[in-house]
Amino acid sequence: MTQEKNSTKPWLERCQDGPIPILLVDDDPDCRMLMRDAIEECKVANTIYEVSNGQEALDFVYRRGRFAAAPRPGLIFMDVEMPLVDGLKALRQIKSDAELAEIPVVMMTGVSGEAEMRQAAAAGANSYTLKHANAEQFLQTVLASTSYWLEIHQYPQHHWPASICRR
Repeated sequence: MTQEKNSTKPWLERCQDGPIPILLVDDDPDCRMLMRDAIEECKVANTIYEVSNGQEALDFVYRRGRFAAAPRPGLIFMDVEMPLVDGLKALRQIKSDAELAEIPVVMMTGVSGEAEMRQAAAAGANSYTLKHANAEQFLQTVLASTSYWLEIHQYPQHHWPASICRR
């Protein structure tokens, strides 16, 4: 392996079409800003898109209306409590569609009730994380989640090339 290969972040090579797009779904613009800032702190080349509710998230993933040219997200961070369509309903819709079900959805929410956690798990959430009231802890949670889904977790269509893997 060359020095250049060692210095390259693996997730930048994982997708033949480039880094996977990330979709942030939250009705609170401040939370979206914190999530975006934390993801950008990971120094990733992934493009980050934002919508403010579950209906817009569905329009984005189905490329409807103003999102007709939207890319297919490779990772979604979604709040639970939102207007129009809440996060759990949007999650159920995404995970029930065979074309979208493989997209990892991280529920990132201030709702810490067991019932919501169980509902999210039953609906197919890949992860359920809590928005900590402390901004620094919240940022650490986003950093850890982003690192996991972009650096550690491997997908059949988005994975490290064989040249950097040990056999």
